[in-house]
This record gives sequence, C-alpha cells and structure tokens, in this order.
Amino acid sequence: MTQPVPSVVRPLPADLVERVDRAAEVFADNGLDATRIDELAKVTGIPRATLYYYFPGKEHILAHLLSRTFAQMTVALDAAATAPGSGRDRLEGLVREHLGFIASHGPTYRLLFAELGKAASLIDIAAGVDRVILAPLRSALRDGARDGSLSVDDVGAAASVVYGAVLVAGMEFLLVADDRSVQARADAVLAIVLGGLAPNAGPQR
Repeated sequence: MTQPVPSVVRPLPADLVERVDRAAEVFADNGLDATRIDELAKVTGIPRATLYYYFPGKEHILAHLLSRTFAQMTVALDAAATAPGSGRDRLEGLVREHLGFIASHGPTYRLLFAELGKAASLIDIAAGVDRVILAPLRSALRDGARDGSLSVDDVGAAASVVYGAVLVAGMEFLLVADDRSVQARADAVLAIVLGGLAPNAGPQR
C-alpha cells in the first residue's frame, strides 16, 4: 500500500503558497521523477534552499498541491451545495462548478492524474474525494428525491455516476482538442444525468 506523504513539514508562508502552485505545470509536463528542484525554483521564483526548507522532497510538493486542491475545491463546491433552490438546482450547480474548477486548475489535474499514487495513499485520496465531492452530491440528490425535483433510487450510486461523468468530461476538456466550452460540456453532462439514456415512453414495436 502506498504510504501517505506529509504535504509540508513547516507551515508555508502565505506569500509562497501561490508561487508553489506554479510547480504543477512543470510536474505535469515532465513527470515527478524527471523534474529537478532547480527547475521548480526557477518557475516558482523560490530559492532552492527555501524549497528544501519547507519540502524535504518533490513528493512533499506534490502532496501539498493535492491538499491545496482539495481545500480550494471544498470552498467552491460548498457554495454550490448550499445555494438556494431545489435538490436538482443544487445538483446542476455542483456539476457546473466542478467542471469549471477542473478547467481552471488544468496543470494540477494533469499532474495528479499522472502521479496520483505518489501524492498520498489511495485510501486517503478516496476519503478526500468522498468528503469534498461525493458528500455534497449525495446531499443534493437526497434533497431532490425528497422535494420531487429528482428521481433517485440509489443515492450513492447516482453520486458516483455524476462524479465519474464530470471527471471524465473535465479531463477531456484538458487533454482533447475540442471547440466545446466548459459550459457546453456541462450542458451535455447534465442532459444525460437529468434526462437519462432510456427512450421516451411511447408505443412499443
């Protein structure tokens, strides 16, 4: 089992936090193993010695980026999860917010997909996904089932399906050349999530 990697040994000063974010693109382009601390120092503008002071190794920078991504996503999805409206309204908001978040954090997502097992244990990552992403989805789905705006038999399965659809659509946006906007991709995902794949009821042949 992959062992968890602590993100930071010492508290990172606020003025360095956003600069460390720039490391994601270097990691994503080169891979963790091929990236040198000197490259990270150059792109972040943080001296090599200072990086080593806060991060004993490259894996610790990767773990920091994962932890920071979860924290930022929590803020973004909490706003959508607590917005007024029906469960369906909140579900739509969560899908659009999550896709937008992936699109605006492209280097970090490309990096985490390539090096996920080195950022933290898969068990810890799954727990973070459940807390930050799946829990708000389950809440919106339950509310929708109660208020009649959604038809949901298995909330857990439905949340996993929605999460999977958003994640794949988001990664396609980052990796596959396409003229469709994030908004258009969200519309397509929601059309399937909310409309389903079964044909409309009608005369059977």
